[in-house]
Amino acid sequence: MGSITINTIIGFILALLFAMVMGISMQAILVGDYLQSQNVMSETTQMTLRIAGFSGALAALLTWWAQRFAAMRGFIVRFVFALFIFALAFFSFGGLLRVIWTHVTYPNQQDWSFAGLYFASINDFYSFVLFMIGPSLPAYVMLLIGAGLYIAIFGPRERETV
Repeated sequence: MGSITINTIIGFILALLFAMVMGISMQAILVGDYLQSQNVMSETTQMTLRIAGFSGALAALLTWWAQRFAAMRGFIVRFVFALFIFALAFFSFGGLLRVIWTHVTYPNQQDWSFAGLYFASINDFYSFVLFMIGPSLPAYVMLLIGAGLYIAIFGPRERETV
């Protein structure tokens, strides 16, 4: 267990701020798309917007923590690692939160067996990914690249050992 230093405190604060910004940005992109098109949002769409915000924040925290595995590498490796981990975590948390939401909201309509939970999680993962790959895809791609750059620049770093 490492000691608490000013760098770890600043890193923790940067990670929390990064998580808040990513959560708000993920939700804001979708809200902006729906407000421009004058569509009426259903309950499922509103919940998916909230799930996008929460999964963006959780993915940011997980990516910050996982960045320690690439902390001794160069900038490009840290960037690609952060980009990959953030995208994977974002979609995974989104699918997981959708499964949890559907099972909490409609418990009598769900199959609670292991196979039922597995197929529900796969279905919700794919539906969350497809919901995100909509008209706002360029905005999400730029947000993912921004997240990778932020973590590569400000994330945990260690000196390279020779």
